[in-house]
Amino acid sequence: MLEVPVLIAKAADGLGNKSVHDLRVALRRCRSMADGFRTVDPDKRWKKMRRLATSVFDSLGALRDCQVMMEWLEKLGGADDPVARELTEQLRRQESELKQQAESALKSFDGKQWQIWSSGLPLRARRLPLGSETFQTLALEKLNAARKLQTPALKTLAVPAFHRLRIGLKKFRYVVENFLPQ
Repeated sequence: MLEVPVLIAKAADGLGNKSVHDLRVALRRCRSMADGFRTVDPDKRWKKMRRLATSVFDSLGALRDCQVMMEWLEKLGGADDPVARELTEQLRRQESELKQQAESALKSFDGKQWQIWSSGLPLRARRLPLGSETFQTLALEKLNAARKLQTPALKTLAVPAFHRLRIGLKKFRYVVENFLPQ
């Protein structure tokens, strides 16, 4: 949580590929920690913190997607490829609009409230030891949820089904990484 304000300041300075990516990773971790603790701790601040993180995270999502597509175009398209040139131009225009939207979201980020949560929520989190049976059960629930998403993905081979499976696996991975370090 302490990294987020620092990364927001870096990202606000031009919204470059790396800074947007790093900020989204930090926000994703905060969201996954909030999700994990919300299941065992009734404090409403977890939900509020997650909501604020999600609003900034989502506002950067389309921008990050655009930046990734531009990186791939640079790798795959040749300088003499007219389709790649036109697509790159369209993505640059789109990136400009998306940067404006992202800047607006970063400006509306409540840094003071985030700082308050950054000092209070970790104290609550320390009450539950990492690796406890509570978090083992949570990891098992996330694994089972991901396993249920696997069947429709393999049956239909549909891109949306695999995307849902990927998200389910990420949620499981985050619980394991964050709450079961050993």
